[in-house]
Amino acid sequence: MSKKQQAFTAASSAAGYFYQARFALFESLKLAYGESSIDVAIERFDDVSFEKDGKPIELLQTKHHINKIGELTDTSVDLWKTLRVWSEAAKANPSLPGRIRFILITTGHAPENSAASYLRPDNKRDIDQAEALLVAAAQKSENQVLKEAFAAFQKLTPEMRRSVLNAVEVLDQAPVLTELEAEIEDRLKLLAPRGKASVARELLEGWWWPRICAALQAGGATISILELEAKLDDIRDAMKRDALPVDMEHVDPPQSELDALDEMTFVRQLQTIGVGDNRVQFAKRDFYRAFAQRSQWTRQSLLFDGEVARFEKTLVEEWEPRFAVMCDGLNGTSEDAKIKQAGQDLYHWVEADARFPFRTVSARFLNVGSYHILANDLRLGWHPNYTVMFSAGGNDVDGE
Repeated sequence: MSKKQQAFTAASSAAGYFYQARFALFESLKLAYGESSIDVAIERFDDVSFEKDGKPIELLQTKHHINKIGELTDTSVDLWKTLRVWSEAAKANPSLPGRIRFILITTGHAPENSAASYLRPDNKRDIDQAEALLVAAAQKSENQVLKEAFAAFQKLTPEMRRSVLNAVEVLDQAPVLTELEAEIEDRLKLLAPRGKASVARELLEGWWWPRICAALQAGGATISILELEAKLDDIRDAMKRDALPVDMEHVDPPQSELDALDEMTFVRQLQTIGVGDNRVQFAKRDFYRAFAQRSQWTRQSLLFDGEVARFEKTLVEEWEPRFAVMCDGLNGTSEDAKIKQAGQDLYHWVEADARFPFRTVSARFLNVGSYHILANDLRLGWHPNYTVMFSAGGNDVDGE
């Protein structure tokens, strides 16, 4: 196999795993705010399983093909590998087909008059015709790859075969991995304000992917639909017109990102008044979080015109009289230590007390970090001569 073929195979496999997780979310959204005792799992009883009281009620096999390549013919590998899994499960537990649904989700196509086409949940569904075509294919095919799959299906009694097929639903031409984004957003339209479904999906998937990883790490643990509902409620509250989602409050920036801020003007301002290394690290973290949060709001078009400017104007006007009081307490002959202490006292007010709302958000990181953004732009400072001392340094970062 060439390196190009290996890369394609690896990409297809990876896309398949991501597809399972995203399709599980897509299907779970249909169940939200309905039956409260249902759980969903990945790689537990099947690719995706929906369970009630620890027992499966729906087993989903997902078959993802890049560019929707893949015909679900009567000798399709995808079809027969799936039938083998379900045939062996029914052989081990004959009551299974009578109480659960077997669902094959494929981005491929079931040709007209194929066995798979007769297993679609539509008015052309015909279990007898599907069984006849599958038995004929199993008897005629010489495909050694599918030998065990053919055998597993034929070992079932005719009654059991029909019972299995009666529980099977084939959903072909399903959306591919990237198309599922739009499908999920469509299901979130009633949750999000007009035009914000993509933002709601990003918030939901930002929670879903780590949650899936945690479930897999726990050996295929389930995720309750109630847990999904709680997250949807959180997103609905966050997406209200007067609310802003806060995602950066507890983000820990990589140390490399913090180190890159060492030469920024706001850092040098703090060092000039003798702020200790630990507090400087906290300041860099708050700057990073506030800048990232404000940038995210801007990208997601969540901010009103002039809203950032009004918030910054409030911060500056609250700082101005306090800065003036500090300067009045100093004079041209003040010792350097006294100047530094005065600057630290002013900065401590920002650290401990300056909490002004940005619409509905009064988070500490946003206030303190925004003060550092302003200090970086030399719109305010902590040393009485900050404008003279740092004007040559200029502005190191653009605001939103």
